[in-house]
Amino acid sequence: VEAGEILEKLSEQLVDLEQHPNDSDLLNAIFRGFHTVKGGAGFLQLDALVSCCHSAENVFDTLRNHKREVDPELMDVVLEALDNVNTMFDQVRNLEEPTPASDEL
Repeated sequence: VEAGEILEKLSEQLVDLEQHPNDSDLLNAIFRGFHTVKGGAGFLQLDALVSCCHSAENVFDTLRNHKREVDPELMDVVLEALDNVNTMFDQVRNLEEPTPASDEL
C-alpha cells in the first residue's frame, strides 16, 4: 500500500473518529496508519516525518489505553498533525527535504 493511500485513509478515519470517539477498532486502525507511515519514513531517514508520526502515535496510544478522551481540542491537534504529515509527504514527492512540524504540535 502506498503512503499516499494510507494518508487518505487516515483522513477518512479521523472524520469517522469525530462521530465515534470510543471506537477501539478505529483508534487502533489510526494508530497503525501513523505507525506504518513512520516506518516507511524511518527507512528513508526522513527524521521530520518520523517525529511527527511518532507524536501522533503517542496520542493514539494514550487514547487506546483510555488515558484521555477524544475532544474537539485534541481533534484539532491531530488534524494539524495529519496536515503536517501530508505536507511533508508532498515535499518528499517533490524531492524536497521535509519541513519539520512546529514544536507546539
